Amino acid sequence: MLNLNRITSFRYGIREIMVNHEVSESIASSVVASVIAKASRMSIDTARDYVLDQEKAGSYPKAVSDEILDLLDRYSRHR
Repeated sequence: MLNLNRITSFRYGIREIMVNHEVSESIASSVVASVIAKASRMSIDTARDYVLDQEKAGSYPKAVSDEILDLLDRYSRHR
């Protein structure tokens, strides 16, 4: 599960990843919201699967998904 005590920092970090890699705002906002919802309500694994599915769909390059997966690992409650 996502550590909700640090949700603001997580949200900032994932937004920075999207901005740095110039992902379009419409895709970025959808991905950010979905990743946060899945990671906080379901599980980190579900959020990781979603990130990888979006990469396969061509929403963003592999570098973006690698950074998001790393961020998810750092902000998970259980490692």
